[in-house]
Formats: sequence, structure tokens, C-alpha cells
Amino acid sequence: MRKTKKWLASGLVFVLAMALFAGCGKAGEEQGGRQKEQQEGQKEEQDAGEKKLKAAMITPQKLGDDGPIDACYAGLLAGAEEFGYEIKVLEPEAGEYEDSIRSMCDDGYNLIFCIFSQMQDAVSRIAPEYPDVMFVQVLGDLEMDNVKTINYKDQEASFLCGIAAAKMSKTGKVAVIAGAPVGDNVRNIAGFEAGAREADPDIQVTHLYVGSFEDPTKGKELANTLLDEGYDMILQVCASSSMGIREAIKERGENVCMIGNCVDESAAIPGQVPFSNFSDHKKTVYSTMKEFSEGKFEAGVVNWGLEEGMTKCIFAEDDVMEVPQEIKDLVAEYEQKIIDGTIVPPAELEGE
Repeated sequence: MRKTKKWLASGLVFVLAMALFAGCGKAGEEQGGRQKEQQEGQKEEQDAGEKKLKAAMITPQKLGDDGPIDACYAGLLAGAEEFGYEIKVLEPEAGEYEDSIRSMCDDGYNLIFCIFSQMQDAVSRIAPEYPDVMFVQVLGDLEMDNVKTINYKDQEASFLCGIAAAKMSKTGKVAVIAGAPVGDNVRNIAGFEAGAREADPDIQVTHLYVGSFEDPTKGKELANTLLDEGYDMILQVCASSSMGIREAIKERGENVCMIGNCVDESAAIPGQVPFSNFSDHKKTVYSTMKEFSEGKFEAGVVNWGLEEGMTKCIFAEDDVMEVPQEIKDLVAEYEQKIIDGTIVPPAELEGE
């Protein structure tokens, strides 16, 4: 009887022990499962954070130029809405470029647009420090593993504008007012002057530099100087400084014209902007954001022109200002010659 009781007691202890072991095992499995789920959730959150799209635009020229800077910003807004980017714009002064770029990198912006060649030196120094950040240098010649440099064949569209200007001029005198003797400005001047001479070998053509892209007062002063000398068609290539050129053209009346730049400026002075030297800055920013969001971003230097549809001579709508059809047809003829390679507009000025 004692043995039976002892055996029963031992059995009961064994059963309780096994039950306890099973319970502990189940609890351990549940805890392990929770830990695994937690770790997977943390990994998903981490991956999502790493893939978050953040694009910054850093520009040495202020928004509000009604030209390329505003066009770039429009592209940034469109890309943000379409592809889900968080965006930010910085407008640093000279000497602040590097700090501005570094701050965007440190804040997790993984696609950074640096607008115009003034920022190229800063990009060249900062980009190697952040190999996982992709930079877009708009205008320049920078070649780096994580930098895409975008240029326009400005000389192609400006050549066409020169053709049209020479044909429309009543005085036989056309000109360019540029911001500074930098790459894109020089290409525009070279193309415009060559196009004007192609259309009329006897045309008088000249160019002046404001010395700044944000000095409307000086822009107006130079425009008035040219107008006083009989120049009746003036191509502006000087960003915000062109606001002064607009004022001068408008004040002189309908016998003189401004040729727009980068965007269609025909509505800026209705009846006095017959065509514009267009480069699609909005599409440039938008398409690059699309590439990056799809994992198709490629570093390197690209040059876009008429063939890629990124530059063009855009005529005003007839209800804004009528341009003779024969001039439009002539421009279309020369556009095809450039695309075919029959004509190659110069990108440099002799003697500069």
C-alpha cells in the first residue's frame, strides 16, 4: 500500500512537472514569436525609412524670377505630388552653399538638386562625403559617381531665335543681355549671334553683361542703352535682372521687343514678346525625380537639346502676338537642319 501511494505521488509529481515544462515551453514559444514579429516590424520600418523619398532644391538665385528657377520649383512640386517626395528649397547666399548642401544630406534628403554652375565647386567637395546621396548639378561639367550633371544645348534654340529676330527686326540691329559670361549664357549668345547672321549677313548684333542675375536696375539701364542705339530685338538671358528689361521694353512701346528665355514669356508683355528661347527646366527636375523613384537614376553628364525636346524656339499664340507664318516656317526648317546635323550652331564665342 505504501509502495502504491509512493508510486502515485511520484507519478503526480512527474505529471505536474511535465505540465509545467509544457507551459513554460509554450510561453517561451509565444514570447519568441512576439520577439520575431517585433524584429520583423522594426526591419520593415527601417527599410521604409531608408526608402523614403526626400528631394531638396538648393538655388543661388531666389524664387520669383518668373523664369528657370520658378520652372525648376514647379517641377519639384509636380514630382513631389506625383511620386510622394518630401521636399525642401534653400536659397543660400554665396559662401553658404556647402553648409546648405551638407545640412540637407544630414537631414536625410537623398536627391539634391543644385541649380546652376555657381554651386558646382561646393557639390564637388560635398558629394564624396555622402556617397549614398544622389546629386543633380543643373549646368556644369562635374563628373562624379553620385552626380548627374544636366546641360542644355542652349545654342540650338538661341540660333533659331537669332534667325527669327533678324527677320523681324525693323532696324537691322539685335542684341543679347546676359547675366554673366558663364557656360549657358555664352552658349546662348553664340547661338543667337550665329543665327542672326545666318538669316541676315548684314545684321548688327551685340551682347552686354549685367554682371548679376539679380539686378533689375542694371538690366533696365543696359536695355535702355541698347534701345537708344536702335536695337529693337533683345534676347534676355539674365534671370531676375530681366525684370528691368521688361520695364524698359514696355515703356518704349510696341516698336521694340524682348525675346523670352527658359520659359514662354509671351504673356509677360503682351504684343512685345514674339517668341522665347525655351529650355524645359520643369521637365528636367520632374523627370529626374521620376527616374530616382523608379531606381533608374544614373550619374554622368548629359546634354539635351532640340532632338530630346528639351529646348525650342516657342512662338507666342496669335491672340497674344502674331508672328508671320513665313518666319515660323523658316525656323522650323532650320530646326530640322540642326536635328539632322546639317547645321551645328557654335557653343563658344570667338575672342572670349
